[in-house]
Amino acid sequence: MNHKGLLATTFILCFLLAGCVVKDEGMSPSAQSLRDSAAKFYEDIQLDEVEAITKEADAVIADGWICGRDPRFFKSPYRVITPLQKAQFALAYRDFVLSQNQNLNRSLTTYIPYKKRSEFARKYWENSDLSAKFKAETEKYQVCWIHESLLDASELVFRAVEKKFGPALDSTQIMAHDVEQNMVSKYMEDERTESSFAWQLKGTKSGSSKPSNR
Repeated sequence: MNHKGLLATTFILCFLLAGCVVKDEGMSPSAQSLRDSAAKFYEDIQLDEVEAITKEADAVIADGWICGRDPRFFKSPYRVITPLQKAQFALAYRDFVLSQNQNLNRSLTTYIPYKKRSEFARKYWENSDLSAKFKAETEKYQVCWIHESLLDASELVFRAVEKKFGPALDSTQIMAHDVEQNMVSKYMEDERTESSFAWQLKGTKSGSSKPSNR
């Protein structure tokens, strides 16, 4: 599929999910079951499973890593940390997402704002065994490290879920993952507000990188 086709597909997926806005109390038993089963898939993933996926991904050039579109290519020092360290963050991020009751199968309004995600990641890296290395980086590379680790962590866990549960995954769960990754890749604060890399840097809020409200 070419680039235009991928963009069109992503737009359609977002449109379809945006049309599924309902309240929690109005969820049907089948919708509730879907949410619970999706969480269970993720909860069942163990560290060694994610580390194995990470080792495989680190050994090759993984094309179409994010939403079948972006390759697994890192600009920050995140690229050189060990598979175990990446896997440990991936599971910590998994636990954080699960704790926030995000359910993109149901509604895009449940999406966790990028600011909240980045605050979690910054706190994690600043208190990890890589704290000195992370803090030694310039703000630009810290922001890049955070962004790359968020996207990669989500993908690593999802690939582990795919490998372990395969056909048991519902198509809407796969769709929700791709939509989430697309929103995170655009630094989105909510289903309508995109941001940018420049906007994440301190002291740029008076510049031209201001998020667009659509």
